[in-house]
Amino acid sequence: MAFHFSLEAVLRLRQGMERQQELRLRAAHQQVARVRHGIERIDHALGEAEQLSGRALASGTTSAELLFGLQSEAALVEHREKLGAELARLAKLRDQQAEIFRHARRQRETIESLRDQQVRDHKRVALRQEQRRVDDLFLLRRNYQQRG
Repeated sequence: MAFHFSLEAVLRLRQGMERQQELRLRAAHQQVARVRHGIERIDHALGEAEQLSGRALASGTTSAELLFGLQSEAALVEHREKLGAELARLAKLRDQQAEIFRHARRQRETIESLRDQQVRDHKRVALRQEQRRVDDLFLLRRNYQQRG
């Protein structure tokens, strides 16, 4: 008799839910990475602007150019602060999604564990039935040989 897991549909559902949560977690990781990359680009631009300002001061420049440079740097700093806040928000969402994913994985693993236990029980019962058949056949042959 073939094994049939009565909760197979539930297991497939749990597997699908886990996969969906895993995809959402990956998307959250990508969003965090995208914002971190943006922050790194701004940090790099700020470093270049600082070097440029230093060279401009050394070579002599107009106050308008200095003011423009300072306003540009201020805009970059403001944008970096916004990205920092966005990074914190996305990191929190990513951590929440990671917990949702772990929960979905535990649910799937619970159902799989139940299925594995039922498979072991089914095999054990099948082995017992086979042993009974072998024992019965042995007894039938022995009785037949004793009569004949």
